Amino acid sequence: MRKILLASLVGVALVGCNSSDSGSSQTGTMNLAFSDAPVDNLAKVCVAFDEIKVHHANGNESSWGTTSFASDQSSPECIPAGLSIPVDTDGHPAFMVINLMAYQGAKALQVLSDEQLTAGQYTQLRLSVLEKGSYTNGTPYSHVVTDTNAVEGIRVPSGELKLDGFNVESNATQAYTLEFDLRKSMVSNANGYQLKPRGVRLVNNDAVATISGQVAMASPACGGNIDDAYVYVYQAPTGGVYGDLGSATEPYASAGVDSETRAFEIGYLPLGSYDVTLVCNGSEDDPELGGDSLTFDSQVFADEVLTASGATYTF
Repeated sequence: MRKILLASLVGVALVGCNSSDSGSSQTGTMNLAFSDAPVDNLAKVCVAFDEIKVHHANGNESSWGTTSFASDQSSPECIPAGLSIPVDTDGHPAFMVINLMAYQGAKALQVLSDEQLTAGQYTQLRLSVLEKGSYTNGTPYSHVVTDTNAVEGIRVPSGELKLDGFNVESNATQAYTLEFDLRKSMVSNANGYQLKPRGVRLVNNDAVATISGQVAMASPACGGNIDDAYVYVYQAPTGGVYGDLGSATEPYASAGVDSETRAFEIGYLPLGSYDVTLVCNGSEDDPELGGDSLTFDSQVFADEVLTASGATYTF
C-alpha cells in the first residue's frame, strides 16, 4: 500500500481585544497550533523547537519559550523508547517535539494559547528548530523516519524557520493557518534532509476551504494505474499552462492519491478560482528542479470557483 503522508502546517489564531488599561496600546491574543499538508516517502517528521518569536512592524519583538508551550503534548512517538526530553534546572523541558504526520486534515495541536500581543502588523514569525543535539541513543532531536524506517536528522538554515507575518486587530478575532508544503520545503540530498521556508503560505481561516475527492474505481484516469497519481491545483487563470514543482508555473498545492482508498484531500486553500488536474507520475516531480517531464491526465476541472463549503471532484 502506498502511504499518503502529511507535513507541516502551522495554524495561528489571533483574537483581538481591548487592553484592560484604557491608557495603554490596543492588544490582541495569539493562539498557535500545528497541523499538516502532504509530503512523500516519510513516516514521521519530528520537529523539535524551543522558542517562538514574532516581530512587530514597530520594531518590538515578543517571544515564548518552553514554559509557555503545551509541552505535555509532545509526540511520544518522536521520543526514543525508555528516554525522555531533557529538562533544565527548574524541571522544564528543553524543547517541545511534534510529529507533524500525526495532525492530518482538520486536526491540529495547540502550542500557544491566549498569548497577548500589541495590535498591529507583525512582519515575521520565527520558529527556533533544534537541528543539532540528540538523545543518548543517538536519535537527533529533530528527525525524519522514512518509509524504509531509516532515521535521519533535519537541518534548518540558521536553526530558524522564518515565516510570514500577520496582523492583529483590536476588537476583532482573526484566525490564520501557516502551511508548510513539505513537497516544496523538505529537500533530500547527499547531506540528508533540509527544511526550508519555501512553500510556506499564510492563509486567513475565514476565507479558506478544502478540495477533496476520489478517483472512481472504474475510472480510466492515468490508464487505470493510480499508484503514482497526484492531484495538482493551480491558481486560475492558467491559460492552460501547467508546470511542475520548481517551475515558474508550478502548482499552488498538490496531494497524492491513496492507492487503496483512491481518495485525496488538500486543505487550507484560499477562496478563489483554481484549475484541478491529475498527474500520473507525481513522485518524479523534483521540487528543486523545474522542467520535469510529467504525465497529465486529460481531465481538467478548469476555472473552478472554490467557496467556503469546499469542493469535491471525481476523476
